[in-house]
Amino acid sequence: MARVPKFTNPKDQEIHEIHLRYIEVMEGDRMALISDETKSHYLRVLKTLTEKLAVPGKPLSEVVGEMMAEAAPLLFQAMQR
Repeated sequence: MARVPKFTNPKDQEIHEIHLRYIEVMEGDRMALISDETKSHYLRVLKTLTEKLAVPGKPLSEVVGEMMAEAAPLLFQAMQR
């Protein structure tokens, strides 16, 4: 039985599918390979991103700008390990 796409717009459907793939990857072996400290940083970034995306009408460009400023120090730390 064929699966009915959740979205009619092909780009929306592609985004939905990559979100599902992301969850699949993280729930696989990836989670076990991440240190607790890195998980804490990752969780903070993911929560913040989700909260910002949930604000109705907030432009994506504003979300990206804020996230870059907040996540940059964490990204630099991760690159130096």
